[in-house]
Parts: sequence; C-alpha cells; structure tokens
Amino acid sequence: MRDRLPTRGRWEMWGRPTAIGYLRRDVSGVSQVWDETQIRSVAKRLGYELAKIVVFGAQTERPVSQLLDTIERVGADAVVTPTPEHLGDELDRVVRVCDVITVNPENTYARWVLPADRWPAPGFNGEPAGLDAAEAGAAESERRDNAERLD
Repeated sequence: MRDRLPTRGRWEMWGRPTAIGYLRRDVSGVSQVWDETQIRSVAKRLGYELAKIVVFGAQTERPVSQLLDTIERVGADAVVTPTPEHLGDELDRVVRVCDVITVNPENTYARWVLPADRWPAPGFNGEPAGLDAAEAGAAESERRDNAERLD
C-alpha cells in the first residue's frame, strides 16, 4: 500500500506549486460561479495545482485570518482571487505569506522581493562596482583573456 504524501512540500516533489482560490460571496454577487471558473482557469494556465476554493460571505468573521490558516494548513504557494477587492485592505497581509494572483486585472503580487542592490541598475556598463579605472581596466583585460581561451 502506498504511503500518503504530505500536502506541504508537494511542489518540490512533483514540480507543481499549490494554489488556493479565494473569493467573497458578497463581492462576487451574481458572478460567483463565473469567478470560480476564472480562478480555476488562471490557476491551471499558470501551472498551479488548485487545492480548493475558499468562499466567505459578509457575515464571516475575520475572513483573511481564516484564509491565512487555510494557506498554512494546505501549504499553498499562491492565492488566486478574482479581483484585489476580495481581499480588501488586507492584500499586503496575505502577500507576506504567499503570492497573490488576481484574475482581473491579471496581476501577481509576489511575496519575494529582491533587494535593489541584487540586480545591476539600468544602464550598468558591466564594470564591477567600487573599482578605480586601473582596476577596471585590469578586470576587462582578464575578461578578454578568458574569452579568447574559450575560442
């Protein structure tokens, strides 16, 4: 008999990240079925395994806290929601835990933001930062020598 694999860590094992759909019944209104269809479609197109769609209404107390509990329990990498309005002013709170993907407008709010010094600034000329002209010239000469050896 096969052992059951844990939900958390499935992405590393199977190569597909896990997502949760999320919507507010009071925000979707008569479009709820369409919104759920759109969530499934976007999750599939982006390569996510959709674990479930969480639906809360206006009477739900602390819906984002409950969503965060579900994200942790499932081990979700992303939440797919029809519009940012479904998360209200708590979008940043969810983005601290996982990526948030909105269907309309289609956008991804990524939880991982690289520091500005991680990537070269636009217009970067390829010289290592902090080198004076003589050191930069020597670095360029060494780079050319290494390129010639590869030919």
